[in-house]
Amino acid sequence: MNHEQFQDMLDNLANVGVGQEVLGEVLARVSLIAPEETSRIAIAAGNPAARRAVDQRAIPQGTVSKAVKALMDEGLLEAGERALSSPDGRPLLPIRLGSSYAIAGVNITQSGDQPRQVTTALLGLDGTRDPFGIAHDRADRWDQAIELIHYHVASLKRACDRDRAARGLKPLRMLGVGVEVGSPVYNGEVMAHLSDGSAPPVALTAALNRLFKADPGFGQAVPVIVENDVNALAVLAIHQAHYAEPDLVVVGVFDEGVGGGLVMDGRLRRGGNGRAMEIGHLAVSFPPGHQEREPDPRDRGRGALSAGLPDFYTRCWCGHLGHVDTLAPPRRIQGMLGDFPLDQLGETDSRHPRFEEAQHVFARSGAALGRALAHVSNTVNPSRIITYLPAPLAGPKPDTAAAAYRAAMEQEVLSAFAAGDKDDYLTIRALPAEPEDLALLGARAAAICVLESFIEHALRLDGCTTTLRRSSGSTGGFPVLKLTGIPGDGGLPGPSYVPGSLATGEPREQYRLQSARGAVREWFAKKCSK
Repeated sequence: MNHEQFQDMLDNLANVGVGQEVLGEVLARVSLIAPEETSRIAIAAGNPAARRAVDQRAIPQGTVSKAVKALMDEGLLEAGERALSSPDGRPLLPIRLGSSYAIAGVNITQSGDQPRQVTTALLGLDGTRDPFGIAHDRADRWDQAIELIHYHVASLKRACDRDRAARGLKPLRMLGVGVEVGSPVYNGEVMAHLSDGSAPPVALTAALNRLFKADPGFGQAVPVIVENDVNALAVLAIHQAHYAEPDLVVVGVFDEGVGGGLVMDGRLRRGGNGRAMEIGHLAVSFPPGHQEREPDPRDRGRGALSAGLPDFYTRCWCGHLGHVDTLAPPRRIQGMLGDFPLDQLGETDSRHPRFEEAQHVFARSGAALGRALAHVSNTVNPSRIITYLPAPLAGPKPDTAAAAYRAAMEQEVLSAFAAGDKDDYLTIRALPAEPEDLALLGARAAAICVLESFIEHALRLDGCTTTLRRSSGSTGGFPVLKLTGIPGDGGLPGPSYVPGSLATGEPREQYRLQSARGAVREWFAKKCSK
């Protein structure tokens, strides 16, 4: 990984008398309890019983004071509002994450290897408060998604800066842009589901870096962090739990696939090439040693026959049969039972003539997911497994077909050899029912990944290869051009805004960084043709 922009920021703080690791430790401890506020004394104390190593050791208060001052001067921390006091009653300065910085979180909804929707939210550093603004737009190609991300972030930031200027505040500074995708990610590149090399990776980070570097509206390079969607959910989960559990598995069951994220020793683990915890590709429907066989046409589901939906016998995105992704996702259940809403299918009960068929399909689907989670439990022995399910599967009505899904899943997981005996060892969370809310959850998770990446870089835990310093005038070979308004631009649809704390009501602005975008398109075409 190369986080040169993070290093630039840390280099600006190099003359404060403390190393960047201390700055990372202090920022990590403040973010640990965000959005709550803390004090220098609490930051310095350390906690030998803490689950993260970064929280354990005590730091001299003088060192903490230097680090806090530097981070406040930079705007990453600020004075809070709570009344805090020391054990002997002395008032203490409350400290919290700074409000002069923002992070853009981006969710890219995919179908297979291709994007379908881009949702961007401009958020504060802790990611918990209402977004400054949100934008949604459809994208059918990766080059279009790349341009939309840049357009969304630039437009949302300009709208927010205008609002801040009207209130006498300085423009927001960008800590970075986090992007989550429904594919494996390795070194900032989006990998294809097929691992045979037939489809080249999409160099999403590099393409976005080029656009942001060529945009004078940001005044500096903007770090871009690209992460797998369930890995991002795992980072969000440990952040929300204040790192109380260092070993955690997070699983997400989406319409078309299942993914996982692994946290060990308080850090996300991505594996050798970004494909760790791709549990959707575990083979669970045939015994070991048996070869894949084409399904009997008589076994095909009603939805597959009537509406062309994928069913239990349709190959996985990776080309194989019998994977978890062919059994556990809602779309496969619909392929077996018919093209009806999942909640309608799940509420089928004993009064319905097809109840036994529906119950069998839901139970088989849930058991496939549970078997995969049992394998994960026995392999990595997490302290807890958090599973995000669609609402009809997370909280089914008793004695319905959907109840069979959850019961079969739980039976498989809790009978695993390494399953914990805590009541919440398997924690079920419902995914938001509305697509916009689901996308916003993903955008929040992506934003938190930026803050975590900055902290890990400061602590030198990210394996970053940043060694050479580039000149500040470099734009990666792309000319820096001014933004030019182009009404009626047909090359890129404008975003539809859903205001957060802003309600500007202003018409959409349209613009193009003509040469930069043209260069990205040409570069993207060359990459795909190799």
